Amino acid sequence: MNKVPVILISGFLGSGKTTLLLRLLAHTRQIPLRAAVLMNEMGEVDVDGAIISEEMPDVTVEGLLEGCICCSKKSELAGALHTLLSQEPDLIFMETTGVANPEQVLEELRSPLLANRLYLVQSISVVDAKLFHEYNSRFTADKELVRTLHGQLRTADFIVVNKTDAASSREVTKVIKSIRKHNDTAKLQTTAYCRVDLEPLLKPALAPLSVAAKPKQVPQLVPVQAQPTDAVATSIPTTIKEIGRPASISRSAAFKVISAHSHSHDLHQSPSFSRLESLTLHQHSPQQLEKQRLENFLTGLGSSLLRAKGYCVLPEEGTMLLQYSGNHFEWQPTALPVSQGYVTLIGEQLDKASIADQWEQCFVSL
Repeated sequence: MNKVPVILISGFLGSGKTTLLLRLLAHTRQIPLRAAVLMNEMGEVDVDGAIISEEMPDVTVEGLLEGCICCSKKSELAGALHTLLSQEPDLIFMETTGVANPEQVLEELRSPLLANRLYLVQSISVVDAKLFHEYNSRFTADKELVRTLHGQLRTADFIVVNKTDAASSREVTKVIKSIRKHNDTAKLQTTAYCRVDLEPLLKPALAPLSVAAKPKQVPQLVPVQAQPTDAVATSIPTTIKEIGRPASISRSAAFKVISAHSHSHDLHQSPSFSRLESLTLHQHSPQQLEKQRLENFLTGLGSSLLRAKGYCVLPEEGTMLLQYSGNHFEWQPTALPVSQGYVTLIGEQLDKASIADQWEQCFVSL
């Protein structure tokens, strides 16, 4: 039985992992390869998995929610991967939570339950050039989280320094210098919106396959946005090589939540983080949620909130995908059928009772 190659994508909260994954999926679709995705989320709802399913409905996505595959969801990782393997993909992408330590994930991939079915060919880490030093300074006292941030760099074969458009050239130079203290051998690209050369990232996975001699130009299938956000892939002209597998092979399109249990760590394991937690808020109220009130609510939470994402049903704009990171909002229209909106918050020592009260106030008539 042939082993299936795996590409692991890690990186801290809001760095652009899903953006890169969308680009990689678009590229593998052009080749064509059948790719599958294991998506790990801290929250109770798989926001990023929904993004993938909307943009790439022919890609099978398995979600592990409310925990990290490096610790509390570790026991469920093998089952999720075997479910993906039953679809006979050519390649599996694994995207970890923003606070997962890939060093522990790599240990699990080497376990007897998985080692005979798949093998890691590339570990990619995505870094936010603007927030890299701020986060490293902020979490200095949190040894588990510092270990995680450094682990995301140490394990990487390829490092994408993203969001350079929001940082000065001096900041980017300092970030690269800091990265090289933890990993001086990984290949590295600097970019914005994860617009990187995808060939080097996929090459290790393509090497064992039969590749035709002549490259073929294939049009990008992901729609071009007038002003791309860091959550949706856009068109990148690339020259790619066609692999000896008919494009007509049927693909199983599915989005399935494998687990949604409460988040907890095994006390006998080394946790990937300590003070960070998630909270998912739902639009239960019959009253409408106004965009400005939502933005005021999120910014009002201050520095304790690191990341927010979700699908919001707004009175004028309709259903919108919300991405919030580094005090920056990005809104993207979506055709995803969402009857009831939700927002997942990720932060440091969140006062959940107070946040829930403030959330309810967003729906009170002025």
